[in-house]
Amino acid sequence: MDTSRIIEVKQDILSDNSNAAMAFRHALADSGTFFVDVMASPGGGKTTLLLEIIKHLKGRARLGIIEADLESTVDAEKIKHAGIASVELNTKGICHVEMNMVKKAFGAFGNEHFDYLFLENIGNLVCPADFDTGAHARLMLLSVPEGYDKVYKYPPMFAIVDALVITKTDYLPMNPDFDMAALKKQARILNPELRLFETSARTGEGISRLVDWLEETRKETVASRS
Repeated sequence: MDTSRIIEVKQDILSDNSNAAMAFRHALADSGTFFVDVMASPGGGKTTLLLEIIKHLKGRARLGIIEADLESTVDAEKIKHAGIASVELNTKGICHVEMNMVKKAFGAFGNEHFDYLFLENIGNLVCPADFDTGAHARLMLLSVPEGYDKVYKYPPMFAIVDALVITKTDYLPMNPDFDMAALKKQARILNPELRLFETSARTGEGISRLVDWLEETRKETVASRS
């Protein structure tokens, strides 16, 4: 089989996805919706962080969350229990989320309008980096128990996100080998514009600062389309 032919097909697929993502992103901004893609390894704390963000924004903004998993409705039920509209997106073994999936999940909300729409992406630090989901901002979570060396092992993810959220910082005293300075230095080499937030859902550290950034970024995004 012609190897160059395979590369061309992959490029076409990614190009089609990117074009659809751009149109979706613009349409959401025009309607006042700010879309955030949240990515991390399994157990990185995506759902827990979203629940903390909900506590800060609930009552001040209309929120919707797409929960992507290979199977189950566990995380979507947690979000619904918090009183937030949620759609479960089961990928049936696919390790990433594509635009056609996002559109179907978004359509399941019906006529609901949101100020903030969040996608909790598949727990994976490899495949999601390749696919534009139409988000206005992409967040990557890295938990302290995982170790700081993920920045060396998965550089594409660090390079494409807008913000790195270091979670579970309350574990730092129990993980003396976690080199925060080395993590930040390498992350900024890969992505000089990267915003960094140190957070703990248990203690509340850094959550307000992250929410402030989300609110400011939403204002700028919506204003740019008016």
